[in-house]
Formats: sequence, structure tokens, C-alpha cells
Amino acid sequence: MKKLALIAAVAMLAVTSQASAADDPKGAIGAILEAKRIVIMNDLSAAPWQFRDANGNAAGFSIDLDRMIAAKLGVDLQLRNVEWAGLIPGLLTRKSDILATSMTVTPKRAEQILFTKESWYSTGVVAIVRPEAENMSWEDLNQSGKRIAVKAGTSAVDIAKQFFAKAEIQSYPNDTDTYQALKTNRVDAALNDLAVLGVVRKEYGFVSSKTPRELISQDNWAFAVRPKDVATQQYLDAFLSEIKKDGRLEALRAYWVDSEAWKKDFLEKNSSVSEERKKLVDKLGIGAYVPESGSGNRMTLQ
Repeated sequence: MKKLALIAAVAMLAVTSQASAADDPKGAIGAILEAKRIVIMNDLSAAPWQFRDANGNAAGFSIDLDRMIAAKLGVDLQLRNVEWAGLIPGLLTRKSDILATSMTVTPKRAEQILFTKESWYSTGVVAIVRPEAENMSWEDLNQSGKRIAVKAGTSAVDIAKQFFAKAEIQSYPNDTDTYQALKTNRVDAALNDLAVLGVVRKEYGFVSSKTPRELISQDNWAFAVRPKDVATQQYLDAFLSEIKKDGRLEALRAYWVDSEAWKKDFLEKNSSVSEERKKLVDKLGIGAYVPESGSGNRMTLQ
């Protein structure tokens, strides 16, 4: 009965948008329910948001969100690992049903895809530098002879063009390559999200330039659907609103951002996970989608 009610609600949402109905009467959400499977692309190279753990499984803050969406719909989850630059093309060519990852809302992207009105994380881009350059102003990077690394397809590319037009911008396919370029002195800084700073500080010893301010830009992360798919957009907005109100989104943040437990649970090879992780899985209702539960048979990774 719950599934029928959900299908009926989706149908009503689709009818409310003539543009959406003209392109896809059921929207992605209707097709997902019919197929009993949701396909979501991610770039598994950015811990703690989305990454491969020590056992090769998908893990991370946004991966748990993907699992929650699948659990809410009562469908199987198929994750596909692609480079960041392939996410939007993958959505537009229907290789991914939705995008539920650490993607910043930008005007340029909004010309291609439809973002949810609700965001799930707020952060910003920083200039990541070697420790000896910590006291340097990031504004000093905007000059000829300076080199800045960015990951292709991210908001850092636009930030680099806006704030560092005089510098040489070097584009790399993933985060690790940008950090390696910085480590080997091939670049003077790497632009990335403040949210990754804790991980790169521990692994590489890098810091952020805090002058004239730490955040070069402020960003909001949201989910995305294909243009005019208002039914799916509204469903995901309702989902985000719900998990904000009932505390599940904050529980995710507490584990993946504020806690260190995830590092031991997923960056080391273990036969089990912490009690903190077990409690979170129960709270989120995603046991059928996580390998560490022993019954995670409803999620696959390609």
C-alpha cells in the first residue's frame, strides 16, 4: 500500500508540471519505481564524501545519502564510479537516474541540470598549500609564474578562472592527482573544498591559506535531476527536508565530519566496524545496502 501511495504521489507531482510531462511523463522517480532500481553515479575519490574504503567498497557521507534514498523508495541501488567530469553528462544521457553527491550549485551547472531547492551541506573552496606557505595570502597566487591545480569539472575550475586569472591553471582528473602535484612542487596550490582539508592535512601535511580569509567562495551542495524533471526534484526536496527535521542528516554529519571513527572503520582493513557506525546504520535504516552489516545485498558497485 505504501508503494502504491508513493506512485500515486509521484504521478500527481508529474501532472503539476506540463513541461516535465511533455519530456518524460513519469519523471525519473516513476521509472525508478517501475524498474525497482535506482542508478546513481559518483566519483569515488573524495573521502569522506564518496570514496572506496580499504576493502574496495563504496563509502562516505553522500554514499549513505544514496543508500537512504534507495531505502526510502524500497528499491535496489546500483552505484557507478566515474570521473567527476562525467557526472553531468551521465545524468543527461540517462546513465544515472539522479546525482546525489558533493556537487556545488552554480549558475553554469544550473543551465544544464535542475538542482533541488534544499541543500544538504554548506562549505566553500580554499587554497590548499604546503606548510611553509601557510602565511602566504592566496591573493598572491594570482600572478604569472604561479601554478594552481584543480580537479576537472568541479566548482574549483570556475573559482580559479575568477580569482586566479593571471596564474597557470592545471587540471587533473581526480583529487589525488592534484595533491601529488602539490607534494612534488609541480604546483603552488590546489583548490578544493574546505571539507577535505582534515583528510589532506593528515595524509599530506597540507594546510589552507587563511589570508585574507580562508574561504575563497561559499558553496551549497544539492542533489540534481534532469532538466524539467520537477516530480523527481520535488521528491528529493521532500526527502532532504524530512531528514533535516528528524535529525538523520545531522547524525550523518556527526559521524562523517565531526568524528574520527569513520577513518578507522573504512580506511583500515577490518572484519567489523565500530558501535558508532552500527548505530548510525540502524538510525538511517540502510542495513540492506551496506556491506558491513552482513546483509547489504541491495547495493552493487560498478
